[in-house]
Amino acid sequence: MRANQELTRLLRTGPFEAALDSAIDATGMSLEDLRRRLDARGVTVSRTALSYWRRGRSRPERGESLQAVARLEEILGLPASSLLTLLGARRPRGRWIDHQPGTLARWKLWPSSEPLLKALNAPPDGQLSFVSISDLLVVNEEAGIRRQRVRLVAEARAERVDRCLVYHEMDDPQNLVPELIAVPFGRRGRVRCDLESRQFVAEFLFDQPLQRGEHAIVEYELKLPVSQPMDHFYRHFTRPAGLYTLQLRFAGRHPAWVRRFDRNTAERVQDLWLSEAGTTSLVVPEVRPGTVGARWVW
Repeated sequence: MRANQELTRLLRTGPFEAALDSAIDATGMSLEDLRRRLDARGVTVSRTALSYWRRGRSRPERGESLQAVARLEEILGLPASSLLTLLGARRPRGRWIDHQPGTLARWKLWPSSEPLLKALNAPPDGQLSFVSISDLLVVNEEAGIRRQRVRLVAEARAERVDRCLVYHEMDDPQNLVPELIAVPFGRRGRVRCDLESRQFVAEFLFDQPLQRGEHAIVEYELKLPVSQPMDHFYRHFTRPAGLYTLQLRFAGRHPAWVRRFDRNTAERVQDLWLSEAGTTSLVVPEVRPGTVGARWVW
């Protein structure tokens, strides 16, 4: 009874994170339970984001995040708009105040990345644009093999650009992160991991600083963690990019189906043809800021 009274008070007075934490505790649901129920309602939110919202380390502000909060109210049995009201007006922050139209700040897609970015003294957004980005993902669930090979063709949008940062975030219950195992094209710089947020940031150095309009190629390979069946692969884009390709190769057991996932202003689903050899691909000639990837079912 006391817990219900405390929740009622927090929904009236806030703060948002305390009300959300109390509401989750009242239901006894885990963050994974919430993530799955949100996913069933067509809203994708990582457990890391839910955890950060709950502890006040970040706040839901994007349209998709606010939609997730509305669905959370339903799942948690709360009055409509009770959590949304506690968020108040959207807060302008740092670099986002002067953002370029049609782009997203890095912290918008990686809300928990700020400590890693500060550790690497990350350059400002927009110093590089990408002519093309290619992902090759090899998955063999039976053998416990997951490898990702990435090829980036970058163009300098400022003078004397000397490095490129890449970000990866894993939705892994054992707080595992990728391992950088090869850099066939480019020079490896610093690598930082945050096990709590399951984030991985790597720095690649160019052979010489790029002048505006000059290009560089970076190619690297990751060993992805294996602790639960893998059923999706997404890539986040903070700004428009050129050609994006995703190649999937399933060795051993093949999934029942594979579908494209594309979230910008809306979510679109498209079935991808899976060959007898267990390969499929998707091609996006012009990428907008948002999330592109694939889901599959075993």
